[in-house]
Amino acid sequence: MRVIRQSSRQLGFTLTEVLVGLALSSLLMLGVVQLFVANSRSYSLLTGQSFMQESGRFAISVLARSGRMAGFKGCYSKNEEVYKTFLAAPPYEFNLTNNMIGYEGGLTAWQPNIHNVLPKTVGGIDSNIYAAGTIGPGNGIDTDKILRGTDIVTFNYIDSKKHRLAVGMVSSDELIELDDTAYDFGVDYMAYIHDCEKGTIFRVTGFDADLKIEHDGGADADGYTNAHTRLAEFNTYETNAYVSAIISDTYYIRESNGENKSGNKPMSLWRKRGVNKPVEIVQGIEDLQITYGVDTDNDDIPNRYLDANAVTNFSNVRTLRISVTAHSVDDVDGSTTPTHGCLGDGAGGRQFCWPGETVDGLLRRTFSQTLVLKN
Repeated sequence: MRVIRQSSRQLGFTLTEVLVGLALSSLLMLGVVQLFVANSRSYSLLTGQSFMQESGRFAISVLARSGRMAGFKGCYSKNEEVYKTFLAAPPYEFNLTNNMIGYEGGLTAWQPNIHNVLPKTVGGIDSNIYAAGTIGPGNGIDTDKILRGTDIVTFNYIDSKKHRLAVGMVSSDELIELDDTAYDFGVDYMAYIHDCEKGTIFRVTGFDADLKIEHDGGADADGYTNAHTRLAEFNTYETNAYVSAIISDTYYIRESNGENKSGNKPMSLWRKRGVNKPVEIVQGIEDLQITYGVDTDNDDIPNRYLDANAVTNFSNVRTLRISVTAHSVDDVDGSTTPTHGCLGDGAGGRQFCWPGETVDGLLRRTFSQTLVLKN
């Protein structure tokens, strides 16, 4: 019997084949990594562009909404004369005598000087604050943090929510009875009573048991006590009159309360409304510039566009040109330079840049809108 033997040989890869396989797989992995990095950068870039556009458009819409309301006083809006029951000029937070006021930002200061007029709280110290009944202290703007070179603007108007008189006033000295009591103002606030013939700013001194509005007089400690309780110089207010809250919106640019992914504080659009604390409206806004279309020949058509420091009477402003510069907040390897220069550049720059560079990796775009004032 013959036994047939087969020689067996273990098959495998040669060293050369292994090296070639490793090289090919490395190239493949490198391609995958590069594709991932490219996709990641594309995603970051698209996200930054989307955030920048959304922030810019939202900032413009918020500013335009307040701007269109500037000077609104109900059906009495076209009449500039406003009566008041107290001796001092209306406080900044309730000033219906000015439809708006702008401040032109310079390298070191603003014109007019904001420190003389803006309600501010710097280092815990208040100035220009309406403090009657302690409703405003501590709620001012920290003017040291406003970004120099940016404009500031305040729009004054009455709230679109109106409270109609339920009962006509016999002499306009008595309590004000309205058809609802869902008030948007409180004790020591200034409010506005108006019809189509007249309007009066008065200080709310309290509410009786039926929530009728009191407007008592008394010792004038601060100039804002009602020196007289009669709400109308002539005639009185009937059931076609309303009481409205007074709104004052001040917009400005300062650093955000939050940080971006690099640990830096981006610039944001802020607003102070009335006696309330300032709030951050939208992150990623680093510049605000406004020019004012002024009517110089009383035909309600603007003849010149001026910076705020050149406007002598804001009541003659008919249009606004608003521009905001938005950025992507996070570093996406953008190549644009900050609007207000780099910190530490020796030229008074005021924004973060990469060390030794004049860029910060952010994308930037300027959004503009011209709006016609209604009032």
